[in-house]
Amino acid sequence: MNDKVKDVVVSILFLITIVGVLVINLILKDKDISYSERRKLAQFPDINIENVFNGNLTDEIEEYAMDQFPLRDEFRSIKTFVKLDILRQKDNNGLFIADNSIYKIEYPLDEKSVLNVADKINNIYNKYLNNEFNVFYSIIPDKNYFLDDNSIYLKLDYKALDNIMRESINSNIKYINIFNELSSEDYYKTDTHWKQQNLTKVVNKIANKMEFLDRMNEEFEEKKYTNEFYGTYYGQLGKKIEPDQIYYLTNSYIEQATTYNYETNKEASIYNIEKANLSMDKYDLFLSGATPIIEIRNSNAKTDKELIIFRDSFGSSLAPLFTEAYSKIILIDIRYISTDLISKYINFNINQDILFLYSTLVINDSGSLK
Repeated sequence: MNDKVKDVVVSILFLITIVGVLVINLILKDKDISYSERRKLAQFPDINIENVFNGNLTDEIEEYAMDQFPLRDEFRSIKTFVKLDILRQKDNNGLFIADNSIYKIEYPLDEKSVLNVADKINNIYNKYLNNEFNVFYSIIPDKNYFLDDNSIYLKLDYKALDNIMRESINSNIKYINIFNELSSEDYYKTDTHWKQQNLTKVVNKIANKMEFLDRMNEEFEEKKYTNEFYGTYYGQLGKKIEPDQIYYLTNSYIEQATTYNYETNKEASIYNIEKANLSMDKYDLFLSGATPIIEIRNSNAKTDKELIIFRDSFGSSLAPLFTEAYSKIILIDIRYISTDLISKYINFNINQDILFLYSTLVINDSGSLK
């Protein structure tokens, strides 16, 4: 076959491919959501004089074509397979698999970010609290902490992070170390978060240090929510592995308690199954997902004590397990509300225990804190 014939054959095959993809795109219905990537997909743009002449139309059509490309997930899986299994690259866009679990490279330690978290905590303490309050802080390790020290993958200097926090945070704020209460098995394989059903040791450690363990008398019952939980890492990696399962812990106090969302002014149950069913992120089961301020109300409490937790998303699954010990638990997420606005919604008093609870993921990337 001479070069001219080869060029013709290649051109015809290319044309068939382009036309084939176009026809398939026209036949298939556009998808609104990618559940594997946990995001909304671009839709075909409106064509009008404005976006034609300002140059946006071309970009919007390109984004639409990439998002609605036939067999998009399959091609993403092939790309990941080639990079990790054929070319033997160590990671795909910073994600890798170890012990059948997906990890993301979190490196190096950003000392300025750690100091920023300490400053935020100190600012809240100085603005709203004083030495009459029982104030504590705890650090939640990300699951990379449990990787073998001889692993080829770099990870944070957790000892340095811990030291910076200890040296920088007001000495009146007592530290609760929970690193030894956790292991890699306590985290979802496809997600960043920890498994609520594995947190009893963490609950007992915090309750003991904050001196409310004697108010935690009722045992938890484990229930299954879903067999298939595709966490945030699953979609980012683009490689098929077994999904996680979500279990949650409950007892009579949790079952009868309610939550109040300050943003929506709505009440709900602690485990919002309806919200989780509709959400791309099934972790929204816990306290209905991300929100600036949410309150757990326990009308059956044997005490009038309250607990305020300054937290990130990890706190959504931990806080419900403290329900029995407090009449009210208020969770504040300063990624979504400025520290200067907190006093508009919360009245601080010495009948409240205070806990700052942040994961190393947020501490090392704290730009989102307001």
